[in-house]
Amino acid sequence: MAVSNEDRLKVFSACEQLVDETVELLVDLIKIPSENPGYKYDEKLYTDRGYTNLYDEPITRGGETRVNKFLEPLLAEWCDETHILAADPMRANLVGIINPNAEKSLTLNAHVDTVPVGVHEEWTETDGNPFNATVKNGRVYGRGATDDKGPAACLIKGIEAVRRAGFKLEGQLQLHLTAGEETGEGETIGPGWFVREEPKFKTDACIVAESSAPPHANGICLMSPGVSVLTVTVQGKTVHAAMRYRTIRSGYEGEDLGVSAVDKGYKIYRALFELEQEWGLKPDPSGLTPYGFPSIPIGWVKGQPKGIELPFFIADHYEMSMAVWRYWFEDRDEIRAEVNRVIDGVVQSDHWLRENPPTVDWWYDWPAFRIDKDHALTKTVATAYESAMQEPPRYQSWQPVSDARWYQDLGVPSILIGPGDYRAAHALNEYIDIDHFLPAMQIYALSAMDWLGYE
Repeated sequence: MAVSNEDRLKVFSACEQLVDETVELLVDLIKIPSENPGYKYDEKLYTDRGYTNLYDEPITRGGETRVNKFLEPLLAEWCDETHILAADPMRANLVGIINPNAEKSLTLNAHVDTVPVGVHEEWTETDGNPFNATVKNGRVYGRGATDDKGPAACLIKGIEAVRRAGFKLEGQLQLHLTAGEETGEGETIGPGWFVREEPKFKTDACIVAESSAPPHANGICLMSPGVSVLTVTVQGKTVHAAMRYRTIRSGYEGEDLGVSAVDKGYKIYRALFELEQEWGLKPDPSGLTPYGFPSIPIGWVKGQPKGIELPFFIADHYEMSMAVWRYWFEDRDEIRAEVNRVIDGVVQSDHWLRENPPTVDWWYDWPAFRIDKDHALTKTVATAYESAMQEPPRYQSWQPVSDARWYQDLGVPSILIGPGDYRAAHALNEYIDIDHFLPAMQIYALSAMDWLGYE
């Protein structure tokens, strides 16, 4: 249902009046720690250095539930139904529903978990406390500001603006505030779980609220890449560190005496680096993904004598774990096979590795999502974008991954758009620009009115 110009101006004005409340809501959300417990937390950072006073025990669990229990009464003011849904009671989702019996339907999604904060002292913009939400210089600082509590706040207040403007949606609108997104658990404890288990939570389409810049503020994301996670483990042979010369110089015992797993693992690292450079020459035929995007960032490397942290032994253990990013159109199995061939090439060229092959463990995959440019949902969001941003629609890919894929897998076409710059996500001193809020709120409100109809 096309929104008249007069009604558009009313709801846009209501959004403008709610910007300050949106900032306040974001500040409140940041103050509730909700780090995803799926990460491995360093006790030296989270216990030994006294940070436990920032958390409820246990320090990394329960935050997602606390955020959603904080949000539930806000949604209950103008939703006909609210539901706390939890496969794990410490990690609850929140669903608010307007007009639950209406036929045409739309979901707006945002996640409430965040990544770990890292070294607290380096959060200089928040006085050493990443949950001390700070508003200054036109930005809100704090963990989750851009990923994804800022977009969540805009989503909630954008829909609230529809009511504030005096309108009532005709179709069914669902708000999904979900858990587990940061570690791909959206598939098993978030929307991928509860939409699959309960048909009433499946709608005709979904708009995922994530910080979609760069390159465009509130850009319309039609696809995201796929990513596989790989860990390579190399075994060596330990010996006194003073004997290294006898393991690497000709005329001595060589690998019969000792083998550095770090040396052997570094060969694999270098080969994957060269493959990454080759991948940089591949374009995305849609033209929407940045040139050279496919990559193999090494997330962590561990090389040491097993159980020993003094350099007086030749390291007999080497591990590296990496995210293997691929374009949205590339086949997962083909990419994995190419990486395996490169690793095997190194193995076959090295006597020790041939005799003692490394372990290559592909242990997770997050598939790409995509929606057509001519899909009805895309057109709805594009119309809202053009009205709010006062410029032609800006289409792009989204370089990270999101819960959009789990909706797509369940037959719910999805698109991604939201305030903030993703280059601030997962970073120290994470922030979001407040001037992104108003157009995002307007886009969410107008998209819902257009898609669902209103009176």
